[in-house]
Amino acid sequence: MARAFEYFVVCGLGPDLRTMEGRSGFHGFDYLYMPSLLDQFPPTASSGVAELPPQLPPCVMPAGVEFYSSGPIMGDDSSQPRSYPIILTDGDGSKIYVSCVAFRDPVDDDVAQAYRIPSNTYVDKCICIVSHTPCFQVFRETLEELHRLCFSSSGSSKLLWDIIAHVVLNVPLPTPGGGLVLFSIENHLLSIEVPSKDDLPQADLSFQPLIQCLDVDNVIRLFTAVLLERHVLLRASKYSLLTLVAESICHLLYPIKWQHVFIPVLFYGGVDYLEAPTPYMMGLHSSVDISHLRLDGVAVVDLDHNTIVLGDEIPSIPEPELGQLRADLVDLIYPNLADMDRMQESAGVVRESRSFRANKAWSSTHDTELRLIFLKFFATILSGYRDFVENTAVNVFNKEAFLRKRSRITGVPPDPAIDQFLSSQGFLEFLEKGYGSSSAGQNLMDKLQQAMSKCQNSSVILPDPAVERNILTVSDYSSQEIASGGKYHHDRFPSRPRTHEQQEERKRILDTANAAIDHSMPHSPSPGPAQAGQSMDGLSPSEIAAERERMVLDIKVKLQRLWQRLLELGPTGDPLGSFEYGTILALIESDAEGIGGSGFIECIGEHMNSGWNGDLSEEQFIAVKELMKTTISRAISRNDMITVRAALEFSAVVWRKDVGSVTDYIQRHLYVLPIWDEFRFWDEYFDRLMDSVADKSGNFANLVSEQLVVVAQHMAGLGLPDAEAWCILETTAKKYNLGSKQLIKLRGLLAYMQQVRVAYWGPNPVRSKISTPPITSQSQVRTEDVPPQPVEATGATRSWLQSVFTRDKPTAPSRTSRVPAESNVLAMNENIQNIQQPNVDGAHVAQKRGPSSIRTLRGHKKAVTVLHAVTKAECGEYGVDDDEAGFFISD
Repeated sequence: MARAFEYFVVCGLGPDLRTMEGRSGFHGFDYLYMPSLLDQFPPTASSGVAELPPQLPPCVMPAGVEFYSSGPIMGDDSSQPRSYPIILTDGDGSKIYVSCVAFRDPVDDDVAQAYRIPSNTYVDKCICIVSHTPCFQVFRETLEELHRLCFSSSGSSKLLWDIIAHVVLNVPLPTPGGGLVLFSIENHLLSIEVPSKDDLPQADLSFQPLIQCLDVDNVIRLFTAVLLERHVLLRASKYSLLTLVAESICHLLYPIKWQHVFIPVLFYGGVDYLEAPTPYMMGLHSSVDISHLRLDGVAVVDLDHNTIVLGDEIPSIPEPELGQLRADLVDLIYPNLADMDRMQESAGVVRESRSFRANKAWSSTHDTELRLIFLKFFATILSGYRDFVENTAVNVFNKEAFLRKRSRITGVPPDPAIDQFLSSQGFLEFLEKGYGSSSAGQNLMDKLQQAMSKCQNSSVILPDPAVERNILTVSDYSSQEIASGGKYHHDRFPSRPRTHEQQEERKRILDTANAAIDHSMPHSPSPGPAQAGQSMDGLSPSEIAAERERMVLDIKVKLQRLWQRLLELGPTGDPLGSFEYGTILALIESDAEGIGGSGFIECIGEHMNSGWNGDLSEEQFIAVKELMKTTISRAISRNDMITVRAALEFSAVVWRKDVGSVTDYIQRHLYVLPIWDEFRFWDEYFDRLMDSVADKSGNFANLVSEQLVVVAQHMAGLGLPDAEAWCILETTAKKYNLGSKQLIKLRGLLAYMQQVRVAYWGPNPVRSKISTPPITSQSQVRTEDVPPQPVEATGATRSWLQSVFTRDKPTAPSRTSRVPAESNVLAMNENIQNIQQPNVDGAHVAQKRGPSSIRTLRGHKKAVTVLHAVTKAECGEYGVDDDEAGFFISD
């Protein structure tokens, strides 16, 4: 008896690290890495079971392997395990069904050590079940139960791989209609059943996602495009949705079979194959950019937004079949709406039965009815087709005679949709395999045609479900004796015991990677120019660049490790006196090229992107503040404005609660640095802010005004004096020809933020005046960068993908790196506003903070809501009674 589970597979990060672009080694968290086959059971193909397809890893992890600074996070759905099915097409056209559960798992210790990957780092991992039988539900439940058992706090009574081996080797695949197979994983009971050959083909999935994503008209449009064998591209934000919808449409084609390329989830590097000339049905994640491709004649189906863009004209299904198909679908999906349409002509009992069904949740009964609706469509449109089957050496079907008969019956000329369908490969294959054989009996469509001629219900053609089924129970067992109460616990998904050859090969790969990194790193973390030149004598410019790149990477990896350990110091630790603080400071101070400073800022940014909210203890705050000051000072000496700008923004979101329980941000402590006195910095900083704006299609004046508010927030956060800050802002605003209305509002906002800052912390020491350059003409918004292109597919995957097309692609796909994380400028702005614009109650703040410094706004005891700056001419507009110009506060 055949096995239900052909393979259990684990895919993820292997010992040979390569980015999706093919670069060897670890290059940081901003890259995606090629997945590898980590473990499989059985380790080799057995009798009657084909070998695993070599393209499996990139197909089950189409986006690649991503690094994370933390494991699953409560409340963050994107970090939780996720289930999805994948379908591959074998060389002979048969389908390989793969059920997947992807999750975050810690990086293997030997890999982390060899590639200098920071500790407590996680990566994507995927466990899979591979089979030629579409048992989606039981495969998914099996994987989810194995994952739960692995990470359960109660543990498992057996070794996890013993449980896997037992399930794979001992659970048989039932014969069609041969009953039920029961098996268990620990205490969780599961079952497998294969429908009878007289039933509809097995489809162990729900058709509900299809009718939830697309309305009735779009379902019919998608069905027509697939029926007429066009190019169809599905887009969705979930892998599972792509597979379920694609497989559902294939089942609705029954008794016709899709004969062309079928890849429900296309790996990101294979997007160039969307330009293939042959018909296909493929699915692609909605995050992958395809704007650079020519998709002429491709029907693009957006499942997230219920839209279909037809790249070419597709004839519609003719009447009366179209009207009947649509009415049947509305009747099934929206029974209450169909009842209202029939209210004047239908019996009340019919309306009541339909309404009763509408109150029930979607179930397998609805799936069966949906499939019978489309089978009824084929039975109607192919009525009498047997009379025109010739099955000769010259012709299989007399299409012209069939179309003439249909025209006589309907009274309309031959329809192009029917003409194209009768010429399709799917219809010809149906004739050859479904009816052409002399030994072939009636198929379900033939039975349905007979039932319709007798006015019988469609369900009469299906086998009687009330027949008693045989039940086969697979007994559980243990491969070893377990001590009483013994349990197995895991902090990660365990690896299978490796053979000596496998262990030696893994060790060789990791030793090579470790030696390459050690060889590229100088003994000192920051060699001087002379030393660097001596160590690289005889190297070509490309080799020198590669050596420097490896040195940069090593410094960044060390900084990540040190930063994590600095934040892990407990309340009794002394960050300023710690080894971590001293080493980070040395890397920043002694680095002539600025790798240490920029790397330190990158560490903070990556930590922020992983979900850290910037909270520090009192001791950690002091240490990080001093490191930030040193970083900015060194960056100023190198004229590294990019690092200064990043440090300024991150210092506005790294904070602690001081002794008065008031939020204190590092940015406030940086006012002593001289860089803020230079107009050059603020001018360049504003230009970079404008470049970072994603959408420049709005009003230009509003865009400039919004970015000037960001600059004003940073100035107030630093404690820059009001007059000097306004001098810079006004000069920049005039440079961009900002109007008087925006200038007035900007002046009032800056003054308000300055007053609130002084209310909390008091005035800063007097600073020197800033000289500003003459005002230049308005600058233009720079053109946006060209969006990155899809990555190139790997050899095994590309060979497989080429094999499912009729010809090879003449051109190689373009390359790309992983899209960088989105800018968190908006989040920073919100945090800055929280600093500078609280509801200030003077008495309350004084009580919290103590008597030192200025804690109230002189002459104003209520909460400040707005501070206005006006001229005499503007007073009337703002409702001011005073005739004189100046500032006023409103409650």
